[in-house]
Order: sequence, then C-alpha cells, then structure tokens
Amino acid sequence: MDNRSLFEQLGGEPELRSIIDQFVDRVFDDVMIGFFFQRASRERLKAKEYEFAAAHLGARVPYTGRPIREAHAAHPIMGGQFMRRLKILEEVLDEHEVPAHVREHWLSHTEGLRSQVTRDSGGRCDPIGAMAGVVEAGQRGKG
Repeated sequence: MDNRSLFEQLGGEPELRSIIDQFVDRVFDDVMIGFFFQRASRERLKAKEYEFAAAHLGARVPYTGRPIREAHAAHPIMGGQFMRRLKILEEVLDEHEVPAHVREHWLSHTEGLRSQVTRDSGGRCDPIGAMAGVVEAGQRGKG
C-alpha cells in the first residue's frame, strides 16, 4: 500500500502545475466555455485551481479562493458547460498519464461539486444564452 498522498503520487508540485497550466489554458480557449473567463485573470485562476487541486489531493496547500458556490453564483452555467469543463479536465489528466486512482478521485471530486457550480442538473448547453447572461451580469457590476 502506498502511504503517499495523491498529490505525491501524482508527481507533486511540478506535475500538478503542469496539469493546471494546460487545463486552464484549454478552458480559457474553449469555444463552449471560454467566454465565461473573458474578464478573468488567467494567472490568478491558475493559482486558485492549483491550490484547490493540491488541497483535495492531500497536499498541505491552503485554498485561498472564495467558496465554490459563491465564486460561481453570478454565472449562468448550464449542465452541459459544467460537463464540458469536466471533459477538458479528463482529457488533460489522460494526456499527463495521471495514475488511474488519482484521476478517478479528481474527476469524482469535481463531479461532486456540480450542485455548487450550476443549478442545471441536465446536460444542456446554450452558449448564446449563457454569454448574454455573462454580459448582463457584467453590466450590473458596472452600475
């Protein structure tokens, strides 16, 4: 039995940073969900994603971001968009040849956050409607 944390079994900080860098870059550049991040700092998101992943993988790294529900509450995220992000994560983990048990933990943990990220339990994806919601939320934020 391996007594190391999942973080250590993954390869520690260098491997996790590499995974997070690739993952966040793909999310930002994705045609289905990238528009959600048009006003976000890529580097800040990479830092928070690293902290969040490291913490749930067992590293002694504190997560300093907002609670997940609070961070996503203003965004009209649909179930299909949540699943798109999960699919990108799955692809990146596969490309990095993450050990199966670490991969399954990470994907399961992410799926477990679904109700905190979206109220849409289905798989719909309306990028035009969601983009309009993002613009509307941005307008409210300027007032």
